[in-house]
Amino acid sequence: KATVSVLYWPQKRREKKGARMDAGDEPTWNLCQPEQYDEILEAHVRRVRDQFAMYLGGGKELDVYPSAKEGFRLRVKFLVYGNIGEGGDSDDEGDVEEGTKELQHAGWHNGERYGVDECRIAAPIIQDAMKKVISYVGNCKPLRYNLRGLNYLSTMSGDLLITMIYERRNLGSTWQKHAHLLRNSTGIDIVAYTKGTQRLIGDREHVNETLHDPDGNPVHYKQIAGNFSNPNGIMAMHTLKWLKLCCEDINAKETDLLELYCGVGSHTVAMAKYFRRVLGVEINRKLVAAAHTNLRLNNAANAWVLRAPSEKFCSSMLRHSTWKLNLPSYRKDIDDTSPEMTAFSALQDTILTPAEAEVNTANFTFGAVIVDPPRAGLDPVTCQLVSRYPSIAYISCNPDALHRDLEALSKTHYVARMAVFDHFPYTGHLECGALLRRRRES
Repeated sequence: KATVSVLYWPQKRREKKGARMDAGDEPTWNLCQPEQYDEILEAHVRRVRDQFAMYLGGGKELDVYPSAKEGFRLRVKFLVYGNIGEGGDSDDEGDVEEGTKELQHAGWHNGERYGVDECRIAAPIIQDAMKKVISYVGNCKPLRYNLRGLNYLSTMSGDLLITMIYERRNLGSTWQKHAHLLRNSTGIDIVAYTKGTQRLIGDREHVNETLHDPDGNPVHYKQIAGNFSNPNGIMAMHTLKWLKLCCEDINAKETDLLELYCGVGSHTVAMAKYFRRVLGVEINRKLVAAAHTNLRLNNAANAWVLRAPSEKFCSSMLRHSTWKLNLPSYRKDIDDTSPEMTAFSALQDTILTPAEAEVNTANFTFGAVIVDPPRAGLDPVTCQLVSRYPSIAYISCNPDALHRDLEALSKTHYVARMAVFDHFPYTGHLECGALLRRRRES
């Protein structure tokens, strides 16, 4: 998914880049209007009905999945504004001081900074942590020195991680001592970044999430700080519920599923039990590694995730009617932790004896595809590939891109089902889903 860049630029760079940042999907953090929620959502729904009217004929219903009205946001990113100190690269030797310095969470909107004293859209665990963290850091010079951003990542199951963003700062022994004291005081693990350097206080850069699939069974996920994870856990479960309805429409048990842009495997893991086999494709190395962990956590033995650009995978897939996954290469790539690791080698055909092939390959004949692309939508090659399959479940964070892609896909498919998922209340952004079925003449 396309997300706004972390909001921790120095003042001059913030002023220069503010307009581009506002084009992202970060909300105004102190905006929460529960009494107006229903009216705002209805306006979004009317917009979708009007925009997609040509695809919603014949009595088709638009499935609408509302969000909680507050306390729904599981990840938030703030500027830090106030007396943070300025200057060089040293590990400041100051200590805890009496009296809270003027330190505040802040956001950036329409070219202006604004203070955030409370964030009612954030999960309650984040709201509580914000008060503790900003108070502690405001009293501790080694922690607030050149601090530019504070990010919070939480889960429906109550896990929490904070990320501290510094500019031109050596996170040496003094900083680490006080960071450990902050962790001991709050019970929250910490990730810190400066000049491309990462420090972990708590030995992890992820949170552990547990959601429930449409049958009520727990589904476990490892979610990486700084990478995409669904910011609205309730809506993530609604999306799984809708995808299961799509599975019931397409006789999924007799079908192999291809999922493009699969991320940490949020859909892959939950949908695996409804299909014969599932192959996920994702370009981000950390997300692929997390997806492998999530497949193991959930015993999804019929699902695999490869690291490859969607366009590259689809270009190769266009030359095949079926696909063979080389399992030995796949297992080797999972075990390879080097930065150059790529599972795309597992896509290459390997000459095996019939007996070896039976054990060492997974053969896919895809009958359905799930796509959850970035805000830009599908590239032409990916669009060409997915049009070959009988069923397409398209999850979109940009209705305009979805509308454009439906114009191309409607030549071979019709829209059988559509949905609206209010992942981002009180913003101009809306998530949509469309199930497309191949026309008989195609």
